[in-house]
Amino acid sequence: MTTTFARRAGILAVATAAATTLTGCAGVLGAKMTYEDSVKTKITEIRVNGGSGDVVVNTGAVADTAVKRVVRGTANPGDSYRMDGSSLVLDTSCGRNCSVSYEITAPANVAVSGELRSGNILLTGVGTTDLQLTSGDVTVREPTGPVKVRGTSGDIRVLDAKSTVTVQTTSGDIEALNAAGAVDLKVTSGDINAELSAPNPVRAQTTSGDVNVRVPAGSYRVSTDTGSGDEALVGITNDPAAKNTIDVRTGSGDATVTAR
Repeated sequence: MTTTFARRAGILAVATAAATTLTGCAGVLGAKMTYEDSVKTKITEIRVNGGSGDVVVNTGAVADTAVKRVVRGTANPGDSYRMDGSSLVLDTSCGRNCSVSYEITAPANVAVSGELRSGNILLTGVGTTDLQLTSGDVTVREPTGPVKVRGTSGDIRVLDAKSTVTVQTTSGDIEALNAAGAVDLKVTSGDINAELSAPNPVRAQTTSGDVNVRVPAGSYRVSTDTGSGDEALVGITNDPAAKNTIDVRTGSGDATVTAR
């Protein structure tokens, strides 16, 4: 086991590399190395990019940002993250047969953005979120700002959002639960579950799958369309003059709108 110390661009890095033999990326035998660093510079944004790797961001009342990296590969990739002004930039790529996963503890309401090719993302207590992921699951818990997620394959969950939620993916289930703002959810193949904590517009569309929408009781301008499936409106008044709209569409599947 080796321990190294480095100071760079406001970053105090205390890295402990524990080398273990394991099957890494693409089935290549390599080492798993864990590094724990501390970023002294106040950050307002986290930007992610790269190929394969998981990203976890937790937030709290902290002055410094803790960065835990798990590197899987055959060699030490060196610095895989950097500061760009007040933005912490995370790169999950580190060369052939190598990946970096991150667990970050940052100040509350930090914005998160970027694009990953493969991996799972878990965010808690962040601010504005704008992500694109090709393959993997995304969970965003208690975001305080607008959430926008685009995916290709994987499940996407947004829980207890304080603002708007926009999700679009090709294959996978979408959940937006206890959302305080408007939601716009679209998937080609997968189920959609949406639940609002306050009256707001809802748009939920899937080509193949069921759509379930729960909203506070009241009047809404409701439009439902199912190519093949059942429709149900329970405890909701469909009023063409209502302020908030509910637009639910499925090519093959059931569409249900109910009052909470």
